[in-house]
Amino acid sequence: MFEFNKGIRISGTSFWLDAANKVPLSFISHAHSDHFRRHEKIVATPPTIAMIRLRNRNQKTEPLTFGSKLNMEDVTIELLPAGHILGSAQILVVKDGVRLIYSGDFKMDRSETAEPIKIEPADILIMECTFGSPEFIFPKRWVIIEKLVTFIEACFQKGQVPVILAYRIGKAQEVIKILGELDYHVSVHASIEPVLNVYQQFDICFKSFQTYHGEDLRNRVLVLPPHLSRGIQVKKIWNARKLILSGWAIQKNSRFRFGADEALTFSDHADYRQLLEFVHQVNPQRVFITHGFEKFIFDLRREGFKAELLQKS
Repeated sequence: MFEFNKGIRISGTSFWLDAANKVPLSFISHAHSDHFRRHEKIVATPPTIAMIRLRNRNQKTEPLTFGSKLNMEDVTIELLPAGHILGSAQILVVKDGVRLIYSGDFKMDRSETAEPIKIEPADILIMECTFGSPEFIFPKRWVIIEKLVTFIEACFQKGQVPVILAYRIGKAQEVIKILGELDYHVSVHASIEPVLNVYQQFDICFKSFQTYHGEDLRNRVLVLPPHLSRGIQVKKIWNARKLILSGWAIQKNSRFRFGADEALTFSDHADYRQLLEFVHQVNPQRVFITHGFEKFIFDLRREGFKAELLQKS
């Protein structure tokens, strides 16, 4: 049904899934840079294409909306919402009556800024398991928001500037949405603004925010990408206190890795329990895992699934 070599290729076709090297035609599950290369042509959802074109304006594309089907090279493909970020998609490939789902990155919990996940049955499942270890059980959404508010209010009371570190595509938009609904005044790094504009093109609305150009940040929350946590822009804010939003925050001392003062478990991925739940709902005959903990294979086998690591064919 498929072959794996720096990406997944559907057997007997030139169609790849999140190929790691440049290929003639590849499905792109979402707009994060670790899943995208400059392929000759891509199949993706319209929001994903819009975000990719922020980096590569001339990318040739085959847009495919959720619920639509496309026939190519003896296979039928359909994209299913993955719940990870706006436009993120699983792909259902049907060939000779066999159903294969490649999950890409996904999340089971609802998000204010991503389409809710849709789960379909399949014979073969290829899935990510980024947090496929039992210690990664994430808190409920209301708990996360409560802790976020506590951090911000504590900063304000101490005369500090709360700096939220969140990836520029996906997580930044979600936290900006949450902060706006809580009536906080939000400033954002310039690299985040074009992505916010794409989200708004697809009817994800944000309350007022402004791009940060060094103005006074009193009573404002600043949202920056994590790689800028030690940058000159932050160093100029003498009273900044930085909070990293990450699923890895569940690990002790993770804040040091990100150059932050505090860490909050806030993820756009499925946690351990959700990974297991997802497999049970898809109910495949075979499961192949990638992007995560290899020991998750044994957990799936204990659950009665035939699971193995995705390896070079």
